[in-house]
Amino acid sequence: MLQILHTIPALDGGGADRILYDYCIRMSDVIHFDFIVHTENQGILEQELQNIGCRIFHIQPLHTNARAYCSNIKNIIKNEKYDIIHVSQGYRGLIMIFYAKKYGIKVRIAHSHMAYIPESIKEHVVRKISTFFVKRYATHLFACGKDAAIWMWGREAYTSGKVHIMTNAIDTERFKYSEEKRDKIRAELRLEDKFVIGNVARFSYQKNHEFLIRVFAEVKKIRKDAVLMLIGRGELEADIKNQVSVLGLNDSVIFMGVRNDVSELLNTMDVFVLPSRYEGLPVTLIEVQANGLPVLVADTVTKEIYINNNVAYLPLSINCWVDAIICSSTKTRFNNGSELVKNAGYDITLESLGLLQHYKELHDGTNSQ
Repeated sequence: MLQILHTIPALDGGGADRILYDYCIRMSDVIHFDFIVHTENQGILEQELQNIGCRIFHIQPLHTNARAYCSNIKNIIKNEKYDIIHVSQGYRGLIMIFYAKKYGIKVRIAHSHMAYIPESIKEHVVRKISTFFVKRYATHLFACGKDAAIWMWGREAYTSGKVHIMTNAIDTERFKYSEEKRDKIRAELRLEDKFVIGNVARFSYQKNHEFLIRVFAEVKKIRKDAVLMLIGRGELEADIKNQVSVLGLNDSVIFMGVRNDVSELLNTMDVFVLPSRYEGLPVTLIEVQANGLPVLVADTVTKEIYINNNVAYLPLSINCWVDAIICSSTKTRFNNGSELVKNAGYDITLESLGLLQHYKELHDGTNSQ
């Protein structure tokens, strides 16, 4: 049985976390997976992975204790016997890739999930230098899409076929719209007569909740029945809750926390909003299109996953977003969303079979050398 080590910041239900989870549980009968997570907190996906035999190593983040971080990474990679390491941190995975090469892991995958992150000159230089060494130590490059591949690994690497695109695939059947579930959950949450604006995202600078709250404050002046449902948690959650309180929106903003039933909750929404400052290829946009929801997304986000015409890209202007949200109340769901998403290559059942075969080919290729 192949032994694969994944490294990822957390296993807490976010986009990349959920993607890896969904892929791994579908291959766990033929591949053994372990995980390094860069937090001491247990994520909501961990127990189910442990139930199928995965080991999860919690280590301190690099910025809290660099010496302990490097020592822990080295000991795990040195003392365990892995055929493949799959590092889902782009250029920030340099230390893992370095130790993997040093201690003989033959297949070393560096995976990019982000694109076009705003950078200072110093950050740009650090990324370029780190990326140079990652590409030297890694044996294979992955990305979630074209933009993430080009931004992280370079246009030449992408156009020459040196980057494998591992799609952010989902369980398309699970995200199908259900009128029955909509009515049931809206009744449970007392949202029967509400105009529900939804967002699923980590509370971080990237996801731009501060802008969203300012937009919602203006929407509320026009639509008294509007509520904002926020699913997720993160380092800026307290700041956003304070902003909501200052603006007098406590009764209209619902903080749902991290949830395992996002596919159910999407049914309750009338419009989905994602005003991110930057993204790689956000899995949540695939999920909401499978559900058929009207979607408003920042024009800073890749258009690679424009699957149905219920998606509108907008500049980050408050007035523009307010108008678009109000207009979206007249739109209906796209009836065939899940089928379109499946046909576009984002169905996890099919894609996991492809990834399983790819892992085997990479492993067999090193053994034949």
